[in-house]
Amino acid sequence: MKETVVVSFSTDDQYAEHVTGALKTLAAQARTMPGSVSFSATTVEDAPSEFHIRQKWENTAAWQAYLNSDALFDFQTAVFGMLSELRVAKQAPLRTRRPTCLLLAG
Repeated sequence: MKETVVVSFSTDDQYAEHVTGALKTLAAQARTMPGSVSFSATTVEDAPSEFHIRQKWENTAAWQAYLNSDALFDFQTAVFGMLSELRVAKQAPLRTRRPTCLLLAG
């Protein structure tokens, strides 16, 4: 069964550019991992310090491997102490991307 996970978080405006760069690196690495179906990251046009990650994995084992990956650890290390309002929704329903969302990686 495919795993769909949506992660949302924000940061202070002063960290937005740094978090964007770290998130682009994470997305590039995650998309090449075994079992990755898709991995995209967006921010909102009028709120560049709000981020959303939508990821789909072939199965739970692939998602778990991502959770234990060096790529995710490196991202977490790079943004340590900069994120707030973290929300994770596993198997979230599909919804249309809002027209104000800007694709960062995907």
